[in-house]
Amino acid sequence: MDHLYQDCTVLHVDADGFFAGVEQALNPALRGKPVVTGAERGIIAAASYEAKALGVRRGLQLHEARRLCPGLVVLPSDYEAYSLYSQRLFAILRRFTPNVEEYSIDEAFADLTGCGRALGLPLEDLAAELRRSVSRELGLTVSVGVSLTKTLAKLCSKFRKPDGQTILRREHVPLLLRRTAVAKVWGLGPASVARLESLGVATAHDFAGLDAARVLKLLHKPGYETWREVQGQRVFRIDPEPKRRYDSLMKGHTFSPPDTDPRLIFAEALRNMAAAFAKLRRHRHLARELGLGLRLKDYTGRAASAALPHLTSHDGDAAATLRALFEGLFEPGRVYRATHVWLGRLTPERLRQPDLFEETPARHGHTQLDAAVDRLNGRYGQGTVRPAALLDLALKPWHPRDAPPGRQATRLPGETGRRLALPRVTLANPV
Repeated sequence: MDHLYQDCTVLHVDADGFFAGVEQALNPALRGKPVVTGAERGIIAAASYEAKALGVRRGLQLHEARRLCPGLVVLPSDYEAYSLYSQRLFAILRRFTPNVEEYSIDEAFADLTGCGRALGLPLEDLAAELRRSVSRELGLTVSVGVSLTKTLAKLCSKFRKPDGQTILRREHVPLLLRRTAVAKVWGLGPASVARLESLGVATAHDFAGLDAARVLKLLHKPGYETWREVQGQRVFRIDPEPKRRYDSLMKGHTFSPPDTDPRLIFAEALRNMAAAFAKLRRHRHLARELGLGLRLKDYTGRAASAALPHLTSHDGDAAATLRALFEGLFEPGRVYRATHVWLGRLTPERLRQPDLFEETPARHGHTQLDAAVDRLNGRYGQGTVRPAALLDLALKPWHPRDAPPGRQATRLPGETGRRLALPRVTLANPV
């Protein structure tokens, strides 16, 4: 147990309105304005707190959002910028402790056990310094929660949003649980919440007060573990190791305007497959199954999957399978608006059973080619080097939703999609 922090050593940091916040940080003139991202999809992907206050929520169509907020600032998503800011956010967190679990692009858990003597800061000051550092260096606000377990720490970070902090020690746990609806408990899904509410369990405090055997019977092991966490018993450990095992990967894209041309629609599917395989290689996995989905203008669609000839991470090995799936799904004359591709039955490279006749010169050449392409795209941005078959993407007429993020149109000398030439400087709000 930490001599200064006792058993209150689990920290959760959650960026406030992350995607929209990054856009406001990159362009300080947008601060204080209702900002949303998702222009390229026609659907709100993320909203700033100013937009949320006017009823704009993720998943709304743009025309609905503009009706709620005529002055809405709509931007295309810049996922490369969000990834860069995410890396910087986690780097700041690691100044306080090396034990950081990157839970998602905009939130992380950290273990402060043993850090009290080294940091010499009370928990309240540590959380405040973390928030100040992120605001000063990234121009973002984050909310911080510190408590006994991951579940309680996550409740704490949500308690005072945005730009807030909550430190919950053991003696104060019942106070927070009484003020938290059971539906807000991390780890309880809609079905579990409905089952609990039907029994009169309205708050997290009610949930924590249930008998262990009853919880285990109602919610089985996952719900029982969450119940223990809510009571202050640490069950879910912080894992600082990056995720190493994946079951499936998917890439999709909605294009505007919708189209009927099979050459264009297949090129869209092929682009998604190339992106999925690039991600597969980054995570050092191999796929045995390929799936394809085609979505029509009216949002209905069809999907199918097929086994690949062998475990692979090379796009060319799957091209024929994708073509066969496409020909089985595509209906001439129908208007399509989106494609998505998924890779299934994944196996980590390190677990692959080698085949005596597999390492042919051609396969070795494919590996070298993929490595070179991934290296160039990693430096200059995804899609910088891509298959010639994607030239058919030029068949799509330009649409306002195709406008690139502003950062890509105003790059400085030496900048690429994945690297900024200059250190970031946060400017004061000019408005």
